[in-house]
Amino acid sequence: MAEEDVEEEGSGGGKKKFIIIIVVVLLLLGGAGAAYYFMFMGDDKEEALNPGQTTEEQAESESGTQGDPANPIFTPPAQYTVNLRDGKHFIKLSLVAVLEDPAALAYLAQRMAYIDDRVISLLYNMTTADLRTQAGIELLKRELYKEANSIFTHEFIMESDTQDQFPVKKILFKEFLIN
Repeated sequence: MAEEDVEEEGSGGGKKKFIIIIVVVLLLLGGAGAAYYFMFMGDDKEEALNPGQTTEEQAESESGTQGDPANPIFTPPAQYTVNLRDGKHFIKLSLVAVLEDPAALAYLAQRMAYIDDRVISLLYNMTTADLRTQAGIELLKRELYKEANSIFTHEFIMESDTQDQFPVKKILFKEFLIN
């Protein structure tokens, strides 16, 4: 009988350890899920600017794929030649931003150094594989669109005639070469 008591105590400790391990694993999975959400899914900056937009309108705004503006204004072409992350290839890119508000064009022109820095940083972190597919090119356009619109301050948007949250409507490529 004494041997049976020892065996029962040992199995009880094993159950406790098993429960503790499961709780720890669940906590780690929950933390990993939260970290993933905040790093990749939680972009509240644009949502805060557009509380009245539907999810579809928000997605369209973020992608820069809305229809063509009625009275488009084009920025002068900006040319970039940047080494890609793999160090063996480079990209030569000429792009134009499409706007509707003349004040937004002047605002961008004054901040072209910021745009250049962001574009070069974005391109430098890409690989040849990222840019060889249509999906990769569309992703690049979306990222450039977001970067261009992030230049505009809330004060500028509220003081502009249009009060458009996304003054840059599209990013167009005039030249796209990967070597």
